[in-house]
Amino acid sequence: MIFVLVAAIAAITLNVVLLNSAASGNDPVGRLGPIARLPSQGLRPTPPGIIQPSTGPVRGEANDD
Repeated sequence: MIFVLVAAIAAITLNVVLLNSAASGNDPVGRLGPIARLPSQGLRPTPPGIIQPSTGPVRGEANDD
């Protein structure tokens, strides 16, 4: 019984210590911003041999199941 109590107190103390050290104010993680550059215009055409999606009903959708 005492062993379980000591283990629980040690686990709670360790969690509190780790949470306090992880919550430091000088951590740069909260100041990250997006850096991706997405193309807005001038997209390249699809290379030959690539099948473009079409509109309309799909025929034989469950044939390969």
